[in-house]
Amino acid sequence: MAVTDANAQKAILVSSTGKFFEFDYVNGTCETKELTNFCSLNVPGFSAAQYKNKVYYNSGTQLYEADLTNPALCRPLSVFCTGNSMTADKNGTLYWVDGYSLFRLPSGLTQPEILGALPYEAAGDLMFYGDKLLMAARPSGGLQNYSLIEVNISSPPNSKLFMETPGFNFFGLMNVSIDCNTNKVYGIAGNGIGGSDFVELDMGARVGFGKLCSINISVFDAASPTESGEVRGVNVNSISIKPQCTGTGLGEIAVAATSASASAKLSFTNNGGAANETGVFPNLTAGTYAIKVTSTDGCSKDTFATVRLIERLSVNTLTIPDTCGALTGAVTITPNSNHTGFRYSLENAAYVVGNIFTGLSSGRKSLKVTETNGCILDTSFIIATYRPPLPVSNVSITAANCTAANGSVVLTFISGVTIQGVRIDGGNLQTSGTFSNLSAGDHALQIITATCNFDTTINIPLLSTPAPVVTYTSISPDCGDKNNGSVQINLSGTVGPYTYSFNNSAYSNNNNYRNLASGTYPVSVKDAQGCTFASTVTVQPYQPLPITIQPLVTPTDCFNEEGGKVIINVFGTESPYFFSIDTRNFLAGQEAKKLLPGNYMVQIRNGNNCLVDSITLLVPEQNIPGVNCDTVYVPTAFTPNADGKNDVLRPVFGNRTAGFVFRVFNRNGQMIFETKEPQRGWNGRFNGMEQPQGVYVWSFMYMYSGGRNRTFKGTTLLLR
Repeated sequence: MAVTDANAQKAILVSSTGKFFEFDYVNGTCETKELTNFCSLNVPGFSAAQYKNKVYYNSGTQLYEADLTNPALCRPLSVFCTGNSMTADKNGTLYWVDGYSLFRLPSGLTQPEILGALPYEAAGDLMFYGDKLLMAARPSGGLQNYSLIEVNISSPPNSKLFMETPGFNFFGLMNVSIDCNTNKVYGIAGNGIGGSDFVELDMGARVGFGKLCSINISVFDAASPTESGEVRGVNVNSISIKPQCTGTGLGEIAVAATSASASAKLSFTNNGGAANETGVFPNLTAGTYAIKVTSTDGCSKDTFATVRLIERLSVNTLTIPDTCGALTGAVTITPNSNHTGFRYSLENAAYVVGNIFTGLSSGRKSLKVTETNGCILDTSFIIATYRPPLPVSNVSITAANCTAANGSVVLTFISGVTIQGVRIDGGNLQTSGTFSNLSAGDHALQIITATCNFDTTINIPLLSTPAPVVTYTSISPDCGDKNNGSVQINLSGTVGPYTYSFNNSAYSNNNNYRNLASGTYPVSVKDAQGCTFASTVTVQPYQPLPITIQPLVTPTDCFNEEGGKVIINVFGTESPYFFSIDTRNFLAGQEAKKLLPGNYMVQIRNGNNCLVDSITLLVPEQNIPGVNCDTVYVPTAFTPNADGKNDVLRPVFGNRTAGFVFRVFNRNGQMIFETKEPQRGWNGRFNGMEQPQGVYVWSFMYMYSGGRNRTFKGTTLLLR
């Protein structure tokens, strides 16, 4: 296959023994080197072709592919190939000849095509020269010498002589590059002594220049980088141009190019601007642009591309409305601008050539119009809707009473209209316009004619009946959290007897309802004919009556066990009244005692235990000026000698307490006394044993007024 190299003079040779060699022509000398690492499958070669960095060869039965970037890696292609001559075109399509038969295998396929029989027998190789497929042929088909045949790919039997090569029996052909734009062609012929001669061919004059060099290898086939006919430089394969479309979009140039050098990368410039690797230049205004394609191996190609300015597309639309939603709408689109090749897309469907669209519903329709140059007009049109008048000349309606379905309707149709069917509320179709046994209310009416379906609504009125006069007597609950309100329905009317439904209950004769919470309730009254009359009644929430509150507060005395005191006097119309404080309940005017200093929420309730008011009271902390209630004293010494004087150690404090704890510790930190009773003290003993004279540590804890914890610590001296 092709070898990528800076001078591109290299090629791959396949010997008569199936080995692969690299051939190079350097400084007038032909050099060969065996490719010992070519294809790890160790499959011998027979004929070979190169496309970029891929080498394709057969072993006489199977087709293989190798990659020159890592020649040891190769794989079978599951293609049966026995040809003794092979090459590849610019697109990577393989061609080979087996005897007289020409085969073709497009890139990516696994089933070769048989193109036909040649009038000449292959000698050993194929190659492209420009766009011509040439084959080295044996003397056959009237040929007296080994020759090069120009193969007619589309009609192999019509292949013809390109040039005779008298004196040379070519088995291999090489098309190699000498610069960016020039290739040379060499024929490889056996020299009769086990080697091969390389002969340069003048393809223009169709003669041989003579022997270039010889090698000691019998060559059966050759593969070269440019055997596809491409030069080593840049080949511009195609230029796709989108015009500038007036009012709808700018133009675009897309250049497709290749290089025969497998490793070469291409870059593209437009009017000398920034290069890109895609070859696509969008957003171009009309004009001529200089395009340059450059390869990384130093070759380039210059060309030009012209973006044309295409006038804006214009069309006229002639529409037919849709009648009664029967999809009878249509549109005819007429070009109104100087363009060719108009095609149309309705509602984003595929483009079509036809300009008439039928079977359309009413509404706005999107339309896209394109033409030969690819310009697009994006527009829309409206299919109107047509509905003829209802084919009814008169409607006669009989009202229904409250409960009986005894209403009716009679329709008189317009003369000349063919009525195919009429129905009410989705019932069976009928040709008559008379319907009976209808209840009061709205009914769906459908009339079907030959051209349209008419859907409308018809109302059967309710027979007039005298409505009763309804009033209510409601009593609110005692208080908001009770359900002891009531409602009485008061009614006068002429179509009795009447029954009642309260709060969606079953109808009954009861018109008095008790045990109600405040709120709004639905009420329905039914007369003797079954007609109902709905309304609502509201039970108002409890509203407390005003009261006067007179609190009397006695502050907390530091040295009074009864604490603070409160008396609440209440004056109002719902006596007796009660008040609650400190989670305790009292009759108004009673005294609440033993209150610690602080703020208290006081709630006032009436005789029905309904909350009617609340206040916040402050019980002060003391009532003796200058006295600190938070006083604690523990003697600094005591003498437990049973003389009745200072025999017990205990704290002295000046306030009511809770959580009282008094402890004594010896010098080792051991607790030797604890009491939670304020009147008890330590008598100087531990476990019945008198403790020695010395210093002892004490701690005193209690809960102060307002729930505050206090802790005191100190020392005392035990004397004996």
